[in-house]
Amino acid sequence: MWFIKAFFTIVVVAGLLYVALLNSGQQVNIFLLDPNVPTLPNVELPVALLASFVLGALVWFFVSLFQVLSAKSEVTALKRRNRELTRELTDLRNMPVRDLDPDAITNPIGTEVLRPGS
Repeated sequence: MWFIKAFFTIVVVAGLLYVALLNSGQQVNIFLLDPNVPTLPNVELPVALLASFVLGALVWFFVSLFQVLSAKSEVTALKRRNRELTRELTDLRNMPVRDLDPDAITNPIGTEVLRPGS
């Protein structure tokens, strides 16, 4: 499987390098603030494409980082809550039943409860 991924990556990078070489002589103007005045005039097209790719990758990285940290925080909180509930359940299971009145026991079906010695 790694061979297919590596081959695909090499083909994509080679294709991008080929397109960059074909457009190496072209110049573009980049307008960021004012649509009538170029902010970055006469920039090589491959440089502009690379810069926009890197900027997009950085934005994606920081958004993903925020989402991952948020998810990890939520998982930590849920694990803590799970430990608390498990501890409470264990405490309830180990609680003595000495104050239990046998006549107060009801059968959920509504039939008569058989008691020893009855």
